[in-house]
Amino acid sequence: MLINKILAFLQLTVPCALSCSFCFPLLKFLLSLYGWADVINKPTQELDELADDRMALVSGISLDPEAAICVSRRLPPKWIDGIEEIQYEISRIKQKMKELASLHDKHLNRPTLDDSSEEEHAIEITTQEITQLFHRCQRAVQGLHSKSRSCTDQECRLLKNVVCSLAQSLQDLSSSFRHGQSDYLKRMKNREERSKHFFDTSVSLMDDGEDMTLYDRGFTDDQLVLVEQNTMLVEEREREIRQIVQSITDLNEIFRDLGAMVVEQGTVLDRIDYNVEQSCIKTEEGLKQLHKAEHYQKKNRKMLIILILFVIVIILIIVLIAVKFR
Repeated sequence: MLINKILAFLQLTVPCALSCSFCFPLLKFLLSLYGWADVINKPTQELDELADDRMALVSGISLDPEAAICVSRRLPPKWIDGIEEIQYEISRIKQKMKELASLHDKHLNRPTLDDSSEEEHAIEITTQEITQLFHRCQRAVQGLHSKSRSCTDQECRLLKNVVCSLAQSLQDLSSSFRHGQSDYLKRMKNREERSKHFFDTSVSLMDDGEDMTLYDRGFTDDQLVLVEQNTMLVEEREREIRQIVQSITDLNEIFRDLGAMVVEQGTVLDRIDYNVEQSCIKTEEGLKQLHKAEHYQKKNRKMLIILILFVIVIILIIVLIAVKFR
């Protein structure tokens, strides 16, 4: 702005020929003496830098209308469909877990001693379905994580954050399911112990009889059927407990894999925090440099005033010479 004002003043006070052929080179020479030679070229440089910054902000966007239409119609990444599928599977897991908890309560809180094989079969099927859903989600998350190699840097960062969130959700669900299965297993064992204690007491009372004929006579066919049913019940309980233990073991493997993925994504988040912290430090240093530059600029105002006065004196001398030789 200062150079433009000086040039305008020269054009008003000096003829065009002199201002173009003599004053402008002289002014440039004087500015070079005080380190202001780059001031003349600064406006154009600033415009070029501004244009470069704008192009950097809209990199990949062309000024061609057809190209702009192509960019606006750009489809989302392919891994978006995978995220929706995983979220749907997670919702199914939550629904199945609610159904399984209801079946557990219904099976353990029966008022009678007889057990329903249909309920046990439903519990077994629901447990297997939940375990299969967990395995399916785990494979889907791992496949989603492997797609980050073919993405851009921005999409890769976004995908890693999404994978971390999904893995954390699956880990929480897996932990809740394991706790539910463990609680059901404990309640089954307690019920089995109470039942075993009851039957042991009955047998001991029957063994206390002195006369074997009375024992044989009192041990009716109904009691034999009841003992056989109890034996089958114990075997069924053992088989069910083994299935629960196996499902918990499978979930432990899934839990470890998801935990490893969460830890890996945690290191990425730590690096992001480090980069943000470094950016804040560099921003503060840049602010200090700006304050220093402002201070130096204020100190150079006096030199600018002296330089302007010197230029005015030179211009007046030139005008005086031009008037004298006219």
